[in-house]
Amino acid sequence: MMTDSELHQRVSDQIDALRDEIVATLQAVVRIPSITPKYPGLDYDELVGGEKRANEALIPTLQAAGAEIDLWEEEPGRANLVGVVKGSGGGRSLICNGHIDTVPPGDHATWTGGDPYAAEVRDGKIYGIGACDMKAGIVAQSFAAVALKRSGVRLQGDLILESVCGEETMDHTVGVSATVKRGYTADAAIVTEPCALPHPVKIAPCSVGSAWLRITVPGKATHVLVRGALVWPGGEGERYGVNAIDKAIYVANGLKKLEENWGFSKSHPLYPPGHFTIGMNLMSGYPPGPPVPFIVPHEAVLDYIVIYPPDESGDAVFTEVETFLNHLYELDPWLSRNRPTMVWKHHWPPYNTPIDHPICQTIATAYESTLGVPAEFQGFAAVDDATYLERGGIPSISYGPGNIMVCHAVDEHVAIDEVVNVCKVLATTAIDWCGVS
Repeated sequence: MMTDSELHQRVSDQIDALRDEIVATLQAVVRIPSITPKYPGLDYDELVGGEKRANEALIPTLQAAGAEIDLWEEEPGRANLVGVVKGSGGGRSLICNGHIDTVPPGDHATWTGGDPYAAEVRDGKIYGIGACDMKAGIVAQSFAAVALKRSGVRLQGDLILESVCGEETMDHTVGVSATVKRGYTADAAIVTEPCALPHPVKIAPCSVGSAWLRITVPGKATHVLVRGALVWPGGEGERYGVNAIDKAIYVANGLKKLEENWGFSKSHPLYPPGHFTIGMNLMSGYPPGPPVPFIVPHEAVLDYIVIYPPDESGDAVFTEVETFLNHLYELDPWLSRNRPTMVWKHHWPPYNTPIDHPICQTIATAYESTLGVPAEFQGFAAVDDATYLERGGIPSISYGPGNIMVCHAVDEHVAIDEVVNVCKVLATTAIDWCGVS
């Protein structure tokens, strides 16, 4: 009878033999555009169906792993894919989850070669939109199951492989939450998002919380050539007009100070200093009527993404930010009487699994035994679907190939060696977590 070490090596060798297949499958999936159709400013009808086509392309791989296939649509044209490799019984179950949707690639001409869907291999990397975020993770988890099958390994617990829609636009109800609603639960879950920040790939037992705050700042329109009377001492001031952009800049400068304070007041042992931020990423100001610069703007809108630690509650952070802003408004004569509106447009809560949880320890042991180096833990830099698996009662972590810093960017790419190594670690983890019959 094989020892655990011999079994791990057998499966690892099988993955090495599958390397060309892994690369070819990842290339094929990257070449299928699967932009999330609800991405702002894009044509839904033109894009819907891409996620389904990409998931359909993965079905033969899951079938090769011996999985029972479930392809269904929560929203017309947007299909989730789940493959269940049934265990013999008596072991712990494991979900491996990824999202098949991507952000848009932007101007194709800015990509090397002019095609973000070429999936070219250069210098040991596969290039293309979605290659890193996160089709590489989906392919790695799928081939971990294929390698187990080809090595003659029968798990005791179920191995559930998920490729879902909607993550990029925070539309979890059509994707990951729909899998939980459909009955796919397990004793633990691994979301194979890119976790090399920086290299090598880390294990992420927690994520930040993220919220979208929109602040609408009021002004008062008037003729643009009287600006001097509005801004200098002795002028008419707000009697005739108030530039909403000027007031928005006042608000932005205030929040920048709060963000700087967060560099000292908000920390977490699994995140680098300064990771928790209040970032203004959209700003617009305009007058009534046509958007021309001949009229003092009567309104300005600031859109922020607020990133906070995994061990804090969203409600507490919202209260902190709102309290700060209300004090800031009191210090300005115009804003104290003409309050900006504050709307939290979306909130993605963190997930937070203790490092001493069995799934963390199991994957860390698998990492070290497979790759020959100790595993490192680091908080996930962004947000991912582990949040909603955890909220479905499934202890969840993230571990997958790729550096998040190249995601959503021109010439997005993933290193082939990372994909193969993650595949090996996932296969070993499945053996150790689910048990072997």
